[in-house]
Parts: sequence; C-alpha cells; structure tokens
Amino acid sequence: MKTYKNINQLVKAHGCENFRQFARALYKNTACGPWTRLLLTEGRTYYYEDKGMDDPSLLIDENILGIDIGSIVEGSDVEVGPIALHFPFTSMQLDEAVKEINDEADFYWKRDNESSYRITAPDGKEWFADVGFSVSYDTPPTVDASDVFEDFIRKLDEEVEEDSTTLFKGYTIYRIDKSMLTY
Repeated sequence: MKTYKNINQLVKAHGCENFRQFARALYKNTACGPWTRLLLTEGRTYYYEDKGMDDPSLLIDENILGIDIGSIVEGSDVEVGPIALHFPFTSMQLDEAVKEINDEADFYWKRDNESSYRITAPDGKEWFADVGFSVSYDTPPTVDASDVFEDFIRKLDEEVEEDSTTLFKGYTIYRIDKSMLTY
C-alpha cells in the first residue's frame, strides 16, 4: 500500500507525467468514467480538462490539498459524489473512493436504463425490477418478493399502465415510463 503525500507522488505512482494524464487514465479505466479535480487551498477547484492541467509546474504546487472524485451518470440526471481525498492518503483509500463512486453510478445507471418498475415496501424500502421481471441486484436481502412478483406478473398487463402506480399486497408498484425520463 502506497501513501501519497502530494500530487506529484500520486501522478508519478500511476505512471503519468501530469495531473491531466492521471485523471484521464482514471476516467478511461473505470466503468463509470469518473471526473477528477484538484482541491486548492483557496477553495478553488480544477478539473483535468481545464486549461493548463498539462503544465508540469502544477505538480509542485503547494496549494494542492487533494483531489475530488465523482461521476455524472449517463442516461440519467444523477451526479455521484464527490468524494474528497486530502493529502496524505493511501492507495487503498483511492481505490475505495473510486469503487464507491463506480458502484453508486452503476446502481443509478441500471435503475434508469434497465429497470421497468420501482417497488416500495410497506416499511418504505425501495428497489427496482428489471424488464425480465427479475428482482434487481440492489434488492434488500431481507425482502422476499417472490410471492409478490409471482402474482403480480400474472396481472401485470391488465392492471399496470406505463407511468402509473398500483398497490398490490401492501407494496406500491410504479411502472416507469422510459420515454419520460430526463437524460
């Protein structure tokens, strides 16, 4: 496990010459395509796309406190993060932050691009059902929805229209109208 004490160590440890290359590599090599920006002492932030991010002198700037990582989820209007990492931080902390952003972005992408139903249990817990009527990966393990879906699937076409809500065995089931989603 490595500890990064400054931006120079972080960039060099990842085989990059500057922050722009580091952030671009992180974007390209992570499924959610996270953005990365520098956090400066004056409260300013710089994204890797900003002018001058390939300037080698930026690597020795003592005003850099750390980095922020986040993501804009394609096919959704959701933004994930940011998670701030202030120097010094470890390679494990960086990996965990990237994983957290990626996992959350993956949830929203699947929710907004693969799900057909939002189900709310009587206790307020929510999860989503995919087009093939399988319970999505994010269904809480304490919820046994198989009996609900078995009966619900039989009545689906006749009772639930797109962009409508139905109550069934205490569950609120909303059929998502994909054409109404904002992207």
